[in-house]
Amino acid sequence: MKKSSFSLNNLLVALLTYISRFNFLPANVSPLGAYGFMGGNPLFYFLSIIAFDALRGGFYQGFLWTYAGFALYPILAFLAKKSLQRQVLFLPLASFGFFLLSNFGVFLAWYDFTWQGFLTCYALALPFYTRTLLGDLLFGYGYLLLKQAKKIAFSRFSRYTIL
Repeated sequence: MKKSSFSLNNLLVALLTYISRFNFLPANVSPLGAYGFMGGNPLFYFLSIIAFDALRGGFYQGFLWTYAGFALYPILAFLAKKSLQRQVLFLPLASFGFFLLSNFGVFLAWYDFTWQGFLTCYALALPFYTRTLLGDLLFGYGYLLLKQAKKIAFSRFSRYTIL
């Protein structure tokens, strides 16, 4: 039986991801990217982003570039499919793509259209990127590690017949 993407568990994870963004973690360290990559339900993923931005004033000139960056997470997850090696590789690529797209929107909205403005924008964004990458890897790789541990644990039990 195929697991529904509109499960109660998925809604709960979306809600926890949403709540985690209210300064419970260091700035830009969040399970949001990992949820977008591992969550399986892009609708809940984007609803949590939109709800948070609506509540916290996250809509700014250029925010659509940020949303395009957020869209990379489920897109790259789809391309990775169930391959652990691709998931391990594509998650940090999603983080980097998010960094490039979201900061391009910031550049267009607030910086001079010069090479110096472009480079300044991305240089000032590097601390945010390192924290975003840290959050994505911590939560994303943590999820993959738990998933693999569960798979190994249950594969050992399945060799034994009870009754």
